[in-house]
Amino acid sequence: MKASVERLKEITSVLKKHNIFKDFNPTNVRLSLEDLGPTFIKMGQILASREDLIPKRYCDELALLRSNVKPMDTEVIKSILNEEYENFEDVFMAFDYNPIGSASIAEVHRAVLCGGVEVAVKIKRENISKMMKQDTDLIKKVIDVFHLNKITGNIIDLKSVVDEMYESAKEEMDFTIEANHIKEFIDNNKNINYLKQLKVYNNISSSNILVMEYIKGININDKNLLLKYEYDLDEIGSKLAHNYIKQALDDGFYHADPHTDNFKIVDGKICYLDFGMMGRLTQYNRNLLIDAASAIVSDDINSLAHILVLMDTKKNDIDYMRLKSDLSLLLERNKTTEIININIVTFTRELMALLQSNQITLPKDITLLIRGILVLEGTLEIISPSINLIQVFKNYFGTKKLMSKEEIRKLGLNTLSSGKDLMAIPKETLSILEGINTGELRFNVEINDSKHQLDRIEEIVHLLMITALDVAFIIGTSSMADNRNIVFYVYMIGAVLCTIWLIYKLIISRFRK
Repeated sequence: MKASVERLKEITSVLKKHNIFKDFNPTNVRLSLEDLGPTFIKMGQILASREDLIPKRYCDELALLRSNVKPMDTEVIKSILNEEYENFEDVFMAFDYNPIGSASIAEVHRAVLCGGVEVAVKIKRENISKMMKQDTDLIKKVIDVFHLNKITGNIIDLKSVVDEMYESAKEEMDFTIEANHIKEFIDNNKNINYLKQLKVYNNISSSNILVMEYIKGININDKNLLLKYEYDLDEIGSKLAHNYIKQALDDGFYHADPHTDNFKIVDGKICYLDFGMMGRLTQYNRNLLIDAASAIVSDDINSLAHILVLMDTKKNDIDYMRLKSDLSLLLERNKTTEIININIVTFTRELMALLQSNQITLPKDITLLIRGILVLEGTLEIISPSINLIQVFKNYFGTKKLMSKEEIRKLGLNTLSSGKDLMAIPKETLSILEGINTGELRFNVEINDSKHQLDRIEEIVHLLMITALDVAFIIGTSSMADNRNIVFYVYMIGAVLCTIWLIYKLIISRFRK
């Protein structure tokens, strides 16, 4: 408790120092987060890629937190290394104490192994786990006590941002997880010739230290140097975009922080550098996401609305007609705009606002992917503005096989097993019956007089079902008039019974009136 009080005093002092309470400008916010330490820096890094939540000028300023973090002292680094290796000089013949990258959780140093191999050594900051846990708990208490979510007007759920930061940080603070991420990424992309895969030295790595191959390539945002060596920036951007979509939709395992500092170009290949923050889509959500993206590309509002309802994690009562209307307006605004000119950040911001107003909460793995796509869009904007992710999505669905061999095989078996019995029922009638049976066919009715109205609606639905069956039986009977077999007589009896039942119900309804 005493430690929390002292930390709260420290936070207040830093905020006063940078005049946050009077001048909440981007620079003051960034300087405050820097001084408050790793937990707050990590929060700033997450918000830096959320143009859908905060203004771009804040995002641009917070992006400086990715690399401009105060490095650890040399003696602290030596202490950490000796704790891991007893005598680290038996492992490294040379070690540069000036970091080549310094972030909130760790920093990276250049070193040479005793065998003469040049490596990059990622070192976790001292006491970072304890510090982040303490700060996270304190921040959430402050949010509750001062009702800060109400101040933000529920535009940003501050506690969700804090939880997202901490869950992400917990994975990043265990370098054995990152080593496994690299291995899985390599396995998924081993056949992608334009990717350079990162080597990890597992025998001298641990949960606190990760030893990797040192990459000498060109930073992906160094356009002048890339052009000097005659690289095609549009080709780099196109390959990066296509591979990212492949990671998400084909593999279900993707890089969740694809900003410019995490890429280098090496001998004509793209190399990912940091695998601390990775995303994983469940097969179910991946299928929903593919269907949703396909529906957006094909302007299929009915399908898109249905998919978004299925995605909703809180299962709220959703006004389906309003959702369709809102989606129609959103897609209509972009119909007259060439795909190449659609701004994916603006489109995403509008879509997220639409979901919020319709009380739809997306799964966390999908929101993390959306965040990753927005970060990638920022990277593409720097190196190749002509590459448009929406166009890449459209091309992806244009070239992707509609069904796998396994899906085609299953479809064939299902068709053979049911075709004999249903050959005479039209597709449209079958779709109606399936929709009623599965609950996917929904009736949106405003009810004022509850009991009587519900009874009446139930009666109407029953009549509609009998009518649909009657029509199906009549059509089936007509189509087999020239070939009378047992199925023909079954259909004829069914049609007669349904027709008699309909006449009976209509007569009863007439007498009731």
